[in-house]
Amino acid sequence: METVAIVLSVGEDRVDEFEQGFREHELPVWQDLSGRGVLVRASLSRLAITFQRTPDATEYLVIAVFADSEGHHQHDSHPGFQAWNTLADAYQVREPLAFGGETILRVDA
Repeated sequence: METVAIVLSVGEDRVDEFEQGFREHELPVWQDLSGRGVLVRASLSRLAITFQRTPDATEYLVIAVFADSEGHHQHDSHPGFQAWNTLADAYQVREPLAFGGETILRVDA
């Protein structure tokens, strides 16, 4: 299992567009990968707690948990994600922060 976390800083004037675009473009990718057993879970969250606030931006945490390390590659090569990734860059006011690696512990509800 592999967990990937990305922090995105979206300009405050583009928040509604970003969230709508995420729903229209990235959510279907998640649904596709989830339906094929590639994606275990994923979420988009607005950050209220952050150590490095970006002025005039709303920060988001994207979490994706994949069944294995190949899932991350399947996601990044998915045509829907590639299209969305190009669009999403326009909303960001700084470079994203990305982290990922093998999941070693987890608790499910």
